Amino acid sequence: MKKLIALLLFLPFPALAQGPGYGAALAERWCMACHIVEPAPRTASANGIPSFSAIAAKSTTNAEQLKAYLSIGHTRMPDFSLSNRERQALVDYILSLR
Repeated sequence: MKKLIALLLFLPFPALAQGPGYGAALAERWCMACHIVEPAPRTASANGIPSFSAIAAKSTTNAEQLKAYLSIGHTRMPDFSLSNRERQALVDYILSLR
């Protein structure tokens, strides 16, 4: 039994390692230069780029739409070449701001 517990302690648990703050940390690292990424009033920033809260508040925003948007280059946003895990973490974070 002790060996099993010890073994479980060393197995990777991506969901636990990712945690709820992983998407927020990615947003701060990659998106904060243009977007307001932390929970804030649902308004656009001074540069006209919507905050993550404003994006989350749109009735048309859903996980599939966000994943698709983050998978392709868009007009003013640079291509960060996000991994599937990073893209999912950002989607989860944005939707958590509802």
